[in-house]
Amino acid sequence: MNEINRWLNSGAEVQEGLRLLNIYAPNRHLARLVEASPDKFRYLLRRRLERFVSPDDAGQVRRRGNFREQWPFLSEPDCPPELKILAADKISSYWNYVEGHEELWHCTTPEECFMTAKKVVENLLQNYRIHAEFCNYRDRHVVLGKHPVFKRTERLEELRQMSAVELVAKKKNLEGAIWRINDEIKKGDKPHLLSAREARLKEKRIMLAEVERMIESYESQQNGRNRKRQ
Repeated sequence: MNEINRWLNSGAEVQEGLRLLNIYAPNRHLARLVEASPDKFRYLLRRRLERFVSPDDAGQVRRRGNFREQWPFLSEPDCPPELKILAADKISSYWNYVEGHEELWHCTTPEECFMTAKKVVENLLQNYRIHAEFCNYRDRHVVLGKHPVFKRTERLEELRQMSAVELVAKKKNLEGAIWRINDEIKKGDKPHLLSAREARLKEKRIMLAEVERMIESYESQQNGRNRKRQ
């Protein structure tokens, strides 16, 4: 809050604002718009970051309270961890949708229209998928399990069943997959596949981080056993 306050009081310079945006409220669509037309979309950058320090914070708290009242199972001890993860994603996707909808009225080029409409649709679909999971659990107390976050949990559980040798092989496989996806994105030859590729890249990186953590844990255990033997 202090850092954003200093930025606002010093004139809200665009590049510093983009840095703060990346740290406190990542939004690649907004960042691209501001980078493409700083003078035109600077106000959106400022509005996004002002949420952290404006008097409207009290209103945000009240809205979050209503969110918990609407989905009371989030406070229950047996609530699946995946749903708690999705709660934060649901709030983010809602606000990204609201921002994108407003940005649509200020687009002047086909590229801006495409990027902004893409943001609106992606966040609308994300919110819809999470809403379906929440409604099903609230009404039936049973996980629907169609959101990708549940598949991620299954894959993480599969990793935890692997041996050290299998984990090393998996690490190489994931690193190769990440390199290939990054290469596909850099080429930029199929913009309609960008969202899917970025989603795949995110999942692969999450898996790689978990594999590296497990390998490191295994090596630490082995080193501990070796020291005891000595």
